[in-house]
Amino acid sequence: MKDEVIFIYGKHAVMEALTMRPDVVRVVHLVEGCESNEIRDVLTRTAIPKKMFTAQKPPMGVPIDAVHQGFVAEIAPAKLLRTYEDFMSSHIVTNESAFAILGEVQDPHNVGAVIRSATALGISAVFIPDHRQAPLNGTVIKVSVGTAFRIPLVRIGNVNQIIYELKQRGFWIYGLAGDATQSVTNELFEKPTAIILGNEADGIRKKTREHCDIPLRIPMSPHVESLNVSVAASIVFYAWSMRHPQKLQ
Repeated sequence: MKDEVIFIYGKHAVMEALTMRPDVVRVVHLVEGCESNEIRDVLTRTAIPKKMFTAQKPPMGVPIDAVHQGFVAEIAPAKLLRTYEDFMSSHIVTNESAFAILGEVQDPHNVGAVIRSATALGISAVFIPDHRQAPLNGTVIKVSVGTAFRIPLVRIGNVNQIIYELKQRGFWIYGLAGDATQSVTNELFEKPTAIILGNEADGIRKKTREHCDIPLRIPMSPHVESLNVSVAASIVFYAWSMRHPQKLQ
């Protein structure tokens, strides 16, 4: 991923990147007439180069049917992702700390939605594994509606190893499981928290679940077998935030 470049598009996503993380933006592509005073000022201040394109011929690598609104940016995802060691060296662990850990979430739309919910509900960071996991790409950032530039995104290797290290730091590890006995609505979340979100089809891997301190279930009608992982994540994040309302201030 070191030298990879991905495209993000849409006015909101591009402006969010320029405002919050201009260091990850390499080039901004604009359709004639879309260059407002606001974006002109940002580009001048940050010295980010711009290129013009026509709506009928977007930059190579951007789908012809992409809803770009005349705004496309090339970004370096390697700069957006922090290493686990770098992030933890600057994060002060408290009982308000809460991490979302993706466990083989395959759909980039789900990854983007999880990032958006995590940002909205006060989660401290989203951990993204290197392997068997949807990578950080333009779709993820588009679905996150720019929140990918507001919350720390942490690159990790082996999920189980990270769980072990977090436990050493005092974290309680929660995993979503439909057959769990503990309801998310009853959990107090009194300790530093890590929430594992499993694969869309198979849920959390067996070995990872064995490392969880508390499996959690979401109460729901028996007429529905399960929820989409991003929807389930939103519910758990909300339950956590209700125990930590100051994180929403």
